[in-house]
Amino acid sequence: MCMATRIRARLYSLIWPGKCKPHGVHRRLLLLTLGLLPVWAWAQASAPKSAQRIVSLAPHITELVFAAGAGNRLIGTVQSSDFPKDVEALPRVGDGLHIDPETLISLQPDLVLGWQAGATQGVAPILKTLGIPLVHINPKSVQDIPDAIEEIGRLTDNNVSAQAAAESIRERLTHLKQHAPTQSVSIVLEINPAPLYVVGNDPLLNNALQYCNATNQFADVPQAAPLIGLENLLANQPDFIVIRSESNRLMKERTGFLAAKGVQAARQGKVIGIDPDLLFRPGPRLVDALEQLCTQLQDQR
Repeated sequence: MCMATRIRARLYSLIWPGKCKPHGVHRRLLLLTLGLLPVWAWAQASAPKSAQRIVSLAPHITELVFAAGAGNRLIGTVQSSDFPKDVEALPRVGDGLHIDPETLISLQPDLVLGWQAGATQGVAPILKTLGIPLVHINPKSVQDIPDAIEEIGRLTDNNVSAQAAAESIRERLTHLKQHAPTQSVSIVLEINPAPLYVVGNDPLLNNALQYCNATNQFADVPQAAPLIGLENLLANQPDFIVIRSESNRLMKERTGFLAAKGVQAARQGKVIGIDPDLLFRPGPRLVDALEQLCTQLQDQR
């Protein structure tokens, strides 16, 4: 029996035990059925002491694995993983929110690194049954990022490289905090311009802004990424607006649009563009984004 057939038989057996299996079952039904299983209903398999075949289920996790010096252990990832360049040739197991269990298992990983439990609930029972450990890495603060690198170092028995990378990040964060301006400023972090989504109650990014002595104007709203109207922006009038772009053309267009609508920060030229992959991924390059942001805020205060 070929590998693909064995995997397919194993997946079906998780749902329909016994000899009688329905024929012609669509894979979506398989995923939907597995999705009904609560993630809290299974015990995570013991993580290996030195994982050799790792699959990453999120772009930031891919970056964390490389930061820990274990990039050569990655054998698969998701569609949106695009950094560093070494990941371009890796097999893809899904888009991050929807993981293909057959493709994942066919890679024969000895460790799967996921982000949020909700995104892995479709494959978690399969991994448990097959004895493949699943570890979630979901930083909630900037300090969790070097901690995550060290954790990956422990999982891969790559402690020396991981600790060095983690300490380097901690030193950079300490430098930012020590040189933060004394005057606090308010910021709106745009996620999407039209319709206008902004960062709201996001613990990680709101914590990150503290390193620049800045506060998120919409930190107190219930949602992590609320949809707001232009009238909300005009009513709040933040000191700065951060948009997800480093293109000069897009910067000018967005600044001109907001200025014409009466947003004072735009009229004063206080619109900052940051690469969204740096700013919105909870990985090591978030520190790069913070250094850029803090510098620009200091220069334009």
